[in-house]
Amino acid sequence: MSIAEMPPRPTLLLVDDCVAERNFYEMTLETEFNILIANHGSDGVNVALSERPDLVLLDVKMPGMDGWTACTYIKSHPDTADIPVVLLTGANDIDLTHHAAVVGASALLTKPCPADKLRDTIRQALGTQT
Repeated sequence: MSIAEMPPRPTLLLVDDCVAERNFYEMTLETEFNILIANHGSDGVNVALSERPDLVLLDVKMPGMDGWTACTYIKSHPDTADIPVVLLTGANDIDLTHHAAVVGASALLTKPCPADKLRDTIRQALGTQT
């Protein structure tokens, strides 16, 4: 397959208020995906609406609009409802998995998340398992 025939790389929107975590996820994923960055939930919603990424990777705990609210908004808006959302949380609570499904997330990962698990979860949410 020539470069011209290769499918375009998916675009991910990474929403996290922690610079260190954002940098880690960006470095982990940038070889396989195009990365858009937002610092807070409301910024993430605005970027999702304007750029229509293939997937949103969204931290749950952020100041202002948290990840739960941002996910609910993204999944309820007609222009972004079909975009898969993967939530990231520092808490390890089984009830959060149920809540993630209620707000429309494709998956919930506990931080710190190993790079291979993160990539596999994103591929699964995108339907591009390799």
